[in-house]
Amino acid sequence: MNFRCAIDQPLAATAEYRQRIPFAGWVSGSEEIVSVSAWHGADMLGETHALFSRPDVNAALHLPDGARTGFRFFGVASTQHLGRRLDVEIRVRLAGASAPVVLTTVSVALSAVDYQDGAYGNLCNPACVDLHHRVHIYSSGAPAETPSPECVQLLANYLPRGSDVLDVGCGVGAYAAALAAQGHTWMGAELSPSLLRELTRRGLPHRAIRRPRWPFRYRLPFRDRRFDAAIAIEVLEHTTDPVRFVQEVRRVVRRRACFSVPNAELLAFWAPRMLAPWHMLEGDHRNFFSRFILRDLLLRSFRHVEVFDYGTAPATTRENLNVGYHLFAFADV
Repeated sequence: MNFRCAIDQPLAATAEYRQRIPFAGWVSGSEEIVSVSAWHGADMLGETHALFSRPDVNAALHLPDGARTGFRFFGVASTQHLGRRLDVEIRVRLAGASAPVVLTTVSVALSAVDYQDGAYGNLCNPACVDLHHRVHIYSSGAPAETPSPECVQLLANYLPRGSDVLDVGCGVGAYAAALAAQGHTWMGAELSPSLLRELTRRGLPHRAIRRPRWPFRYRLPFRDRRFDAAIAIEVLEHTTDPVRFVQEVRRVVRRRACFSVPNAELLAFWAPRMLAPWHMLEGDHRNFFSRFILRDLLLRSFRHVEVFDYGTAPATTRENLNVGYHLFAFADV
């Protein structure tokens, strides 16, 4: 049997993910080829039965224009091979042949990262074949356990010194310790029963926000002008009535409120690169803010508002412009 072949992928210097090892190349032989497969020992990593015409190869080998010489397929390595370099055999199965014929061997370096351990990891799991729906993809993330260092610094810059601060939608109280370290008094307000239980477990001062029932309106459980200042960090985008939410924040503060939201302007900046901000994949993001939209909303309740962006975005624009991942606003009574 006379065979010639070349492997275009995987490249020797490139680390591949074990659940997505690309194989591509061409093969030509004196007998009909039924399939091309990749093997590591006794484990078949992947296989294709569909060869296709490679005009460049056919011209170089003086084969008929329609000769099927090209192949491509993905391989999947088992967990035991994670972090190892695989010596992979490329085998061909011929028409009428009972066993594959070893054609060549290629060494594949596997990335040590296992994406199954991260967010949406099930989508990288070969055993997960259940049909996914919108609720599985656009889900809600867990509350932040630690504060954003950039946002902590902004609060240090813009909250009045020694303020009595209400943290509206405080989650598990990620900003409590940071604000206390700045000399503020912290009080949390939260709607979620599970988060309220966690705040109690952590011994953080807080009050429950009662869910509004029609025709009653959303209301914070505090008297008018109770606090020097308030913060709402990554909360406005989740609210069902952002106008009423801002009105309530304004009602309970005497001096200033600070807000942080995802920067929706990134959608415009990143669209040419087919990117979207990760934070906006959450299913309960009901409201999207540019600097201009956020300022207009806050000016309905506050006398003076300034808005800017912050936070290093994980990508630049096509023109290499850097745009902040979040918006920060302070609003004065």
